[in-house]
Amino acid sequence: MRITLDQQAEDILTKKIGDQPGQVRLLYDTEGCGCYGITSFQIISKPDSTDVPIENESFPFWVDPQRAVFYEDQLRLKGDPMDGSFRLEGDSQIYGQNVKLNDIRSN
Repeated sequence: MRITLDQQAEDILTKKIGDQPGQVRLLYDTEGCGCYGITSFQIISKPDSTDVPIENESFPFWVDPQRAVFYEDQLRLKGDPMDGSFRLEGDSQIYGQNVKLNDIRSN
């Protein structure tokens, strides 16, 4: 799996991660969401032991392999500088618009 970021997405991630060490996890949450899941991102201190890397040139990205099956092998992440959200898409579909980034790093 690979994710390509546009410049706005890189800028948003750089600002949100800041000077503190951080990595990014792609989530697909199905709990309490009905039949469709919700895509989101987390800034984490370190990946879970079961997470697998997502190839990327800019930041360390991770995903749970049981959730990776919901996504295409080639993804694009576009940033919206107006509200700091993202659009995640592949060749065959849009996985989320207005996708949020939550910082869950431990202090």
